[in-house]
Amino acid sequence: MIDTLLLVIADQGSGKSNQIRSLFEEAELYSAYGGYPKSANIRRNYEVHPDVDLLVRLSSWHERGESYAQVKADLKAGHTDPKRRYKVIAPAQVSATSKLAAGEDLFIKLHTDFDIRRSYAVFLHPNVAGGPAFQVTSNLASFLSKTRSASALAIDSAALHPSASPAANSINARLLADLLFRT
Repeated sequence: MIDTLLLVIADQGSGKSNQIRSLFEEAELYSAYGGYPKSANIRRNYEVHPDVDLLVRLSSWHERGESYAQVKADLKAGHTDPKRRYKVIAPAQVSATSKLAAGEDLFIKLHTDFDIRRSYAVFLHPNVAGGPAFQVTSNLASFLSKTRSASALAIDSAALHPSASPAANSINARLLADLLFRT
């Protein structure tokens, strides 16, 4: 079971990994792990509390050319102790690849294969690739209307962007931490 899933959805090169790394400035991770990681090569699993594990991905499965079977295997491998709550934050691309569905479709599909207590599709806006603004598609709206444990939202991708000043602690980091650890 995944306790909380945050899928950060945006185009390649839009700052998804910076938004995710900014979580390390929040209280749950800062004292144990020292704040915003300077390196893109961070560990994948983190102990947040004595009863909570966190799986962190910085590169999307789309960017790595992975298939849905690899996504499932990755998520299953990240949960190492069934006695502990399991939280996941990972990036996904807006557009599909030849091997993997688009971000919102991936978000929906994960609910068919995993027991997820609470999930959020977090779209970064504005779209730095110049694509259309975030909109809830009819497919996502239909899914959300049937799945009360799932939500979608857009956050300002430029608001106090953590890569510009990691120690300033991004507004978005606080929101992502609230969704991940406090709901």
